[in-house]
Amino acid sequence: MGRTSCATGRRGAALAVPLLAMPLLAVPLLAVVPSSASADARPGRPRRPAQPAPPVPPTRSSPRAPGWCKPDGALTARTMPRKIRISECDLRGRTVRGANGLEAFVPDDGTSVSAHVLRTDGAAELRVEIDERSQEISITTRGPRLPQGRPRKSRAPLDPCTDGAYVPEPGKWPKGSTIQWRYYPGGTGQPIAGISRGVSNAANAVTDCTPAGRFQPPPDVSTAYAGAASVPPDLTAQASCGRRDGTNVFGWWAMPGAESEVLAATCVWFAGSTTVESDMALQEYGKTWWSGDTDGGRDPRECPAGSFDTTAVVTHETGHVLGLAHVEGPDHAKLTMAPSVASCDSGPATLGKGDYDGLIALYGER
Repeated sequence: MGRTSCATGRRGAALAVPLLAMPLLAVPLLAVVPSSASADARPGRPRRPAQPAPPVPPTRSSPRAPGWCKPDGALTARTMPRKIRISECDLRGRTVRGANGLEAFVPDDGTSVSAHVLRTDGAAELRVEIDERSQEISITTRGPRLPQGRPRKSRAPLDPCTDGAYVPEPGKWPKGSTIQWRYYPGGTGQPIAGISRGVSNAANAVTDCTPAGRFQPPPDVSTAYAGAASVPPDLTAQASCGRRDGTNVFGWWAMPGAESEVLAATCVWFAGSTTVESDMALQEYGKTWWSGDTDGGRDPRECPAGSFDTTAVVTHETGHVLGLAHVEGPDHAKLTMAPSVASCDSGPATLGKGDYDGLIALYGER
């Protein structure tokens, strides 16, 4: 739109004086001061020199986000550095995709998240840690690592009763705490027996390595069943970690969008080094499960071909809930926290020495 100017404005306006038919009188000329002049420019007072306008501070443009920090959709971990400044790319409230399509919603409340998926061909992990003090975000992700044939110098799997290997997670529950969890039966009303047994086996250090059937003393952390859950675990149909709701829910969940190899997924949220919530889901879609006899008997020979032992898988997943990560390598394949489980494999249902040692390192003795 063009600008117009007013020819009769007050500034610099001309004064028109009509000529009258009368004698000419001496009329003093009045000084007309433009309206924009300073009020100090009056007779008898020296005029102040014009003050220069204050300098305009230069505007600082915000740093341009790196190319991998796209504004929409999930961000891919493999294209990003392991450590990211929040000022460079704020992942809070975004979704990050790790190995094998495993995704996790990054909490926007300052907590961190670890996602674990147990698969028929191994396991996948994705961890996004928020460090509020340093204003940095760390990303760790791993995919399945089942050995394709045993390396030439590798030994046979170690005896789980003497194998002391373990890997701790960054977060754990406070020592002496009791983890309250709720059960979600899923769409087909799966029984709770296998899940409750697996949770108890991990927390109470059930093992085949001692005559008593348990390592003594147990770790200083407990679990307690808090009743049925009206909502499923906080996992998506793709077996990815969604938004947490403050309740620990373990159970069955149909995840049709997940890869066909997925058996179970567990999400753990932690603030600093303290776990604040954990949810666990067993794949109800396209998988067959075996929880033992209705009277509690568990003869692995009765497991239907192609089925997976509920108690074994849940004991493994509860290890994640309690703060244990996967122990990789064929030498440690018989530990509960090994990143694989075969059909009808009941071995992970009881802890090995490394599984127990890891819990004692985290919680001390009860």
